[in-house]
Amino acid sequence: DAISVGYRLIDTAHIYGNEESVGEGIKQSGIKREKLFITSKLWVDDSGYEGTKKAFETSIKKLSINYLDLYLIHRPRGDVKGTWKAMEELHNEGKIRAIGISNFEAHQIDELLSYATVKPAVNQIETHAFFQEGKAWKKLKNYGIQMEAWSPFAQGRNELFTNKTLAEIGKKYKKTNAQVSLR
Repeated sequence: DAISVGYRLIDTAHIYGNEESVGEGIKQSGIKREKLFITSKLWVDDSGYEGTKKAFETSIKKLSINYLDLYLIHRPRGDVKGTWKAMEELHNEGKIRAIGISNFEAHQIDELLSYATVKPAVNQIETHAFFQEGKAWKKLKNYGIQMEAWSPFAQGRNELFTNKTLAEIGKKYKKTNAQVSLR
């Protein structure tokens, strides 16, 4: 359904338990693979060099695709160094177009950058109108790492879609609360 209404970025993860369903939805959509941007994430239990390689293969098999556009370390836990080495190799082999991280704080990024040969393209963190993460955004900008929001609609909390402040801003710019929040 999401693809039919124009979504082209698909974000999934092994831990979500939906990679097979997402793969089936991609196949049923009829949209060419190269028109989609597909992200998946490596869960903590699969960290380390060998675990990462195995988990990656499992994910692309479940998704029924040949490559990922973005593969993220879901949380900075376990053998991050071994995980990153495996992800760099998969990236260099063309099996992953970009590699990144999720939920990493500045000191964890500093540690990763001390041994990484490929800089993370993205740090996916919680950020939305009610939790803007301005300090993290500035830090990531200094690193040259793109901040990507997870839960950009705050999971519907604080009546985001009917919030009066967002609605006032939206009225001024002829935008919906959702559009204001994403901006």
